[in-house]
Amino acid sequence: MLLKYYSVVILCLSVVNGEHGEPKCFSRFDYDEKMLMKLLRFEDKVQKFEDFIKEVKAREEKEKEERSRSFAAELEKYKQENAEEVERQKIVTSEMLESVANSKMKFENVHKQINEKMKGKVVAFTVTSPKAGATSPSLTFTTVITNEGNAFDTSTGKFTCPVSGLYYFSLHIIKKRSSSVDYAGCYIILNGSSKVQAHTDPQSGADYGSYGVSTSVYLKLKVGDVVMLDGCSRPIADRVDPRTSFSGHLEQEVY
Repeated sequence: MLLKYYSVVILCLSVVNGEHGEPKCFSRFDYDEKMLMKLLRFEDKVQKFEDFIKEVKAREEKEKEERSRSFAAELEKYKQENAEEVERQKIVTSEMLESVANSKMKFENVHKQINEKMKGKVVAFTVTSPKAGATSPSLTFTTVITNEGNAFDTSTGKFTCPVSGLYYFSLHIIKKRSSSVDYAGCYIILNGSSKVQAHTDPQSGADYGSYGVSTSVYLKLKVGDVVMLDGCSRPIADRVDPRTSFSGHLEQEVY
């Protein structure tokens, strides 16, 4: 009958002290309270853990934003510095191109003045008597028959073009009459490049004779181009007769 009128359920636990123990009883409300407290403490730990996670995420997001801003600032700085350097290079390049253009204009003006000065004038030369004792592969001469325009230098054997145009050059080589001389030859050279060759090489037993050979070439020259005899048999001056000759003249001016 008591269970019918009382809603309180008594839970009794026996706690033993030594050999004898007195039963200790807790109400259901005590049990529920303890469970509630455990749940509250657990929820508090969960909440703290969630707050910690949020804090970590917020810190990482902040650091990410700072890194992004720092990178953007460095990138902008690099772009600005690079743009300034590109602009400086453009200025330097422009100045160089302007300087080259001015130099080219001055050079063309000088050539034009030279051409105007030489216009209608005769440019021609003929030289003979190769210089004896020379061991160089180039050939120089001691006798000047003609040197109109003074474009041929007897000390170097070089013809320097005084006016742009079409030129005709000829070389006539006569092998010296000597049993010790077997062959002789030279190239007509333009600015270091071989163009044509005159070469004589008599057959064995005929070296006591005197043999001649000739070559010629048309060359289109600009002011300052150099024509000479080079690549010769050495020592060329000891191999050829004094009647050997080198000639050249302006056929037609080119403007």
